Amino acid sequence: MAMNTVDSSKGRLRSTYVAIMIPLGVAINYIGGTIAGSLGLPIYLDSIGTVIVAAIMGPWVGATSGVLYNVISGLTKGNILSILFGLCNIGSGLIVGYMARYKKFNTLPHVLIATFFVALWNAIIGAPIAMVVYGGVDGNVGTNLMIVGLQALGNDLAGAAFLARIPVNLIDKGIACFIAWGILKKLPENMRSLSGGRTKA
Repeated sequence: MAMNTVDSSKGRLRSTYVAIMIPLGVAINYIGGTIAGSLGLPIYLDSIGTVIVAAIMGPWVGATSGVLYNVISGLTKGNILSILFGLCNIGSGLIVGYMARYKKFNTLPHVLIATFFVALWNAIIGAPIAMVVYGGVDGNVGTNLMIVGLQALGNDLAGAAFLARIPVNLIDKGIACFIAWGILKKLPENMRSLSGGRTKA
């Protein structure tokens, strides 16, 4: 009975954190994306919340937070098709969330590996979505300048849209991963197990 009580208490605690972290992740993404867009920054800043939530709460909570941001952003900004970019945020949440769950988001090399895979996923998925939604380019200054440069070197629009997103996403997702890692390191040990992994002995 005592063990069941403990398990039930942990379940309620996690549910409480989920209810808090999902909207927090959405808000962080929205603020970051708005700042990047308003200042014309060459990065997106709209996945920081997704990665933070995934690192703390696990893959599916992070993915949910990410896709909800894209739904809300698409609806409020009047661009329904941009909701498709939610696939990018889902991948970001799953990659970081599973790495955190299996204790592969604890060291600097782990963070660099996570950055690489998240950036690659976003480039692979984001490029064709940008072709559908924006005709290849989007509202990001850095990406668009690189697309123009790559086209001048002889690349077609689809290839340029993909290649341009790799360095931009390495920087953008690197920022998100390092912020999430820094926060995760500062959390008490009991909160580091919320992703579903085991705490260290």
